[in-house]
Amino acid sequence: MGKTVIEGETVTLPKEEYRILKELFRTVKRQNFLLRIDEAEKNLRAGRVKRVSVKEFIDGV
Repeated sequence: MGKTVIEGETVTLPKEEYRILKELFRTVKRQNFLLRIDEAEKNLRAGRVKRVSVKEFIDGV
């Protein structure tokens, strides 16, 4: 199924609804970040870590 791209379209939202959506986005983003930290801590405790050189790490980024 293809994606439909709409360019030049705008949406008008009341300021209160925009504020709520913006806060919701921030909250979800924050929760995702916290879940990633939690998963990383679990992997560290379980010994599931990968050691790489600094050069390999930088090249991977």
